[in-house]
Amino acid sequence: MASLQGNSSLNIKNLLNKTQIDLSPDEFTSLLSLSLGRSLEYIYKNPEKKLSANNVRAFRSLVKKRLAKWPLAYLRGYKEFYGLKFLVSKHTLVPRPESELLIEQAINYLKKSQPENPIIIDLGTGSGCLILSIAKNYNGSAQYWASDFSSSALKVAHTNARHLGLNKKIKFIKSNLLKNIPPLKLDIIVANLPYLNPKQMAEPSISQEPKSALLAGTDGLKYYKKLLETLPEFLNNKYLILLEIDPDQKDKLADTIKKYLPDAKVEFIPDLTGYIRIAKITT
Repeated sequence: MASLQGNSSLNIKNLLNKTQIDLSPDEFTSLLSLSLGRSLEYIYKNPEKKLSANNVRAFRSLVKKRLAKWPLAYLRGYKEFYGLKFLVSKHTLVPRPESELLIEQAINYLKKSQPENPIIIDLGTGSGCLILSIAKNYNGSAQYWASDFSSSALKVAHTNARHLGLNKKIKFIKSNLLKNIPPLKLDIIVANLPYLNPKQMAEPSISQEPKSALLAGTDGLKYYKKLLETLPEFLNNKYLILLEIDPDQKDKLADTIKKYLPDAKVEFIPDLTGYIRIAKITT
């Protein structure tokens, strides 16, 4: 980015034409939009806009972070998920489109089975995107709980709840899995717990996201095994458990489910690309 240094006559058009960096055009304009505090529409409509030294410094800083694999969502401070806007930080995972399957399955189940005032819990809530999306899109009466072992992540989830007008509807609790959860009888459990193995952690695109929210032992099933071992005493007679997983974990997880919930029905649901993404466990 040598062309950006010490150049006070740059405008948006010049910057777009002269800067040689390993970013897609969409990423480039998104970072420029952030550095100017302006919309993408403004960037496209004002190519002659002169850039101040502060603008250029801000842009260079954002480019440096993006090239170091910081997610765009971290640089923006938010991510859209299930039609809603969620604040994110370095203490939370960036919500992924495939996780929307958890929301769809939970809401479909609620509409079909129509349980009376069900208790719904999101374990490892992070930004709160799962539980808040369910609460925002389900019109029936329900009790909502969300837990995370990270105080920093819970602060982000609390903030998202306030922004969505759901702060009085969700009970957040600091807990490692079910450790601090009161003796509830749960109707719906959703969880996107860490499920990557050490080899998968080498993927550059996740290098800046919290490792504690990604790594789960040698096979990626460390936390799901712990959860399934302790879950039976918390389950209502009729329940739905939704777990986001890696496609290669299907068989091992099926064996673990059978061990701790021998009478449960198990279905593995693919994402839009055809890869198994959700384990659906029901009575």
